[in-house]
Amino acid sequence: MDKFKEKMNEIDQMSEENKTITLNQMKSDCICPICPTYNECAKEVDELLFCVTGKSESCITKERGCMCPTCPFAQEYGIGVKYNFYCTRGTELEQR
Repeated sequence: MDKFKEKMNEIDQMSEENKTITLNQMKSDCICPICPTYNECAKEVDELLFCVTGKSESCITKERGCMCPTCPFAQEYGIGVKYNFYCTRGTELEQR
């Protein structure tokens, strides 16, 4: 099992409270807001961490560039190289 899948399994095993805390911590380090594809609508509804949470529900519809490969989280867990544009295409696991 790769490092990203291990992290997702670890998160899945957490209580809802700990899962929320962990995801919020991860979101605080998220670089999505500096991405050319990220937009004001996504900012207003606090959509972040698409590699984990999945594509934008209704805000992001056009791909204008992707910062996923440069994301520290992506680099730490070995994602964002083969797959990206998580905000429009789905999570890392969904794209695999």
